[in-house]
Amino acid sequence: MMKTIDQQITLMSLHWRRLAVDARSQTGAVWRGPLAGIEKTYEVEIAYSLPPQGPWIGAPVFPVVRVLWPALKPNFEAAEEAPLPHVYERRDYLPLSPLCLFDPAEDEWTPDDYLAFTTVPWTADWLACYESWRVTGRWEGGGRHGHRPPLACLRRCA
Repeated sequence: MMKTIDQQITLMSLHWRRLAVDARSQTGAVWRGPLAGIEKTYEVEIAYSLPPQGPWIGAPVFPVVRVLWPALKPNFEAAEEAPLPHVYERRDYLPLSPLCLFDPAEDEWTPDDYLAFTTVPWTADWLACYESWRVTGRWEGGGRHGHRPPLACLRRCA
């Protein structure tokens, strides 16, 4: 069953107290706060909106996660995943590109899932893999390479 925004907010506040609601509406919320990788703590933003109602019922809407600070550092010389690993490239400012945390084509995340149990732990894992990639130039986080969600999905989530 699809989780409501109130349910998402409640579980996030119970399990990730430092990720605070920065904005909310009846159909969406944005959380901001610190999340640790291996060596650093990052300021992240998680934005989520419920799927639209009406003729778009069933259209996927995914959480959008960005690292706000410190800025992600592109590596154009990396052996894999250059210039940034597992992101949906934002052409106007690459360091704010949304993170690729799961494969939408594989239904690894749905609106039936809690962000607190999926998106946040996956973000922490991504940050750890990113720190390793910065050192080695190799992406150890797995996943399918080179996929992109439908542009309409990112527009709704951004």
